[in-house]
Amino acid sequence: MQLFQFRQKGLVQIGLQFGKRTGEFGINLTKTLLAFQRRELGREHPAIDRMDTLLEEYLELDDMAKEMVTFASRYGEEERLFLAEEPEILAPLQRPGKILCIGQNYAKHAAETGSKPPATPVYFGKVADCIIGPGETIMMPRRFGRVDPEIELAVVIGKPGFQVPRDQAMDMVAGYTILNDVTARDVQNKAKDQGMPWFASKNYASFCPMGPNITLKQYVHDPHDLEMTLSVNGEVRQQENTGQMVFDIPHLIETLSWQLPLRPGDVIATGTPHGIQALADGDLLEMRIDGLGCLKNAVREIQH
Repeated sequence: MQLFQFRQKGLVQIGLQFGKRTGEFGINLTKTLLAFQRRELGREHPAIDRMDTLLEEYLELDDMAKEMVTFASRYGEEERLFLAEEPEILAPLQRPGKILCIGQNYAKHAAETGSKPPATPVYFGKVADCIIGPGETIMMPRRFGRVDPEIELAVVIGKPGFQVPRDQAMDMVAGYTILNDVTARDVQNKAKDQGMPWFASKNYASFCPMGPNITLKQYVHDPHDLEMTLSVNGEVRQQENTGQMVFDIPHLIETLSWQLPLRPGDVIATGTPHGIQALADGDLLEMRIDGLGCLKNAVREIQH
């Protein structure tokens, strides 16, 4: 069961894909919810066309999605709920409240950067203005020097919580997506050498490709046993299993929520494996994680 955002005739809406039951391209979930409310409830609420709004409104996403799939199987053709052609897929979340990223959460990656795995999770933030979707271009300013892609399993929060204990942490999760924590490595290293924050190295417009969808947690067999692969121009650069994380997802949620309330739509990027290498103008990136699809983005060097 996968949720995605798409643009059709200038309108941003939410789609839902659930195997053959939703056709080749999925159903328009925004329209399906409206049709369901009108036919089954006798009223129609404002359209939900943004993923963050959907996550806030429906804490039990799987139950709602199954009900909408059943409804679409009865009224889909009549209400024109099925997508007739491949839509323009956008980032699944465009304005999340928080994007919290975990550093050095794979031992081999820590080693290749000259560090040891930390004793407790190290985290930093990216801002929503960095997000781009599948097929969009990563802009690489020449003045930044070396820029690296970093494939990461991203956790999408579905329920609010503050100071959540580890044994309840997975209840907070709505699903998973792929995130590319693009990093200006020279900028980061210079800041580290000077004892300064390295926010700038992680935050530039287009430095957070995300997508192509959110796979609901019920349909991910084990988030700690997923193969991740990053290829650049067909050459494998990073390949690792999420089981190699230093700190697992419950540990990360417990740690982060101890300090900050987590809310529906927040994103936790769980760290990247070893194999980081510099990007070049014209590169084509393909990121795959078991069951989550493939996130593709091209790279373009810019002068300023």
